[in-house]
Amino acid sequence: MKALKGKKGLTVLFTALFLLTISFGLYGCAKTPAPSKPAAKPAAAPSAATTAAAPASKTKAAATAKTSAKPASNNVKAAALKIIASQGCAGCHIINGKGGSIGPNLDKEGTKGHSLHWLEVQINTPKVHSPNSMMPNHNLNASQLKTVAGYLESLK
Repeated sequence: MKALKGKKGLTVLFTALFLLTISFGLYGCAKTPAPSKPAAKPAAAPSAATTAAAPASKTKAAATAKTSAKPASNNVKAAALKIIASQGCAGCHIINGKGGSIGPNLDKEGTKGHSLHWLEVQINTPKVHSPNSMMPNHNLNASQLKTVAGYLESLK
């Protein structure tokens, strides 16, 4: 094989390295589903006798505890970041200031005016919006898709 010289050789070398980098970023991380946790046993419903005997102060405390629980948005954020990590999104996108630069920076995705539906389509089937997109189809289930799209829409 004849060695390539000059600019043409460098162009071929850099193109090969670029494609290798993209391949590793897109497919280098194993896409294994998160292990499912066994369902928690439902708490036993209090009997009528214990409910009637409960002092009013304990009932008010229980109501206050329910309203002062952590907002669901923290749970959604944690779940979305877990899905994002498992899919290897940071290999191409900057999210929370960290990640690759091959794809668009997603730190302020919520300011771009995309609907949740648009984000869901973009995540699962990006070629619908941009036929030349290098982003792979992620094929997330409906719940995962809603979680990630909602989180990205909240980034402002």
